[in-house]
Amino acid sequence: MGTPLAEKRKQIDALDVRLAGLLVERFSVVRSLAGLKNKIRDPRREAAVLKRAAGLVKDKTLRPAVAAVYRELVKQSRLLQL
Repeated sequence: MGTPLAEKRKQIDALDVRLAGLLVERFSVVRSLAGLKNKIRDPRREAAVLKRAAGLVKDKTLRPAVAAVYRELVKQSRLLQL
């Protein structure tokens, strides 16, 4: 068995694999939206996505970090639809 630090890093590495897979899946769906929308940017939809993401986080101390990640996710999603 490794050190507690090594174990936590191993856990993070495993989560990163799952997260990367989910991001690829999400971005693939996002890319397919490009031909279905008149406008790439929909501020109301983007605000709803950000609000929903914040609501999914029960630990209020983590909400700002999750919100920052989701803002970048929305930005990158927009770029993929260009």
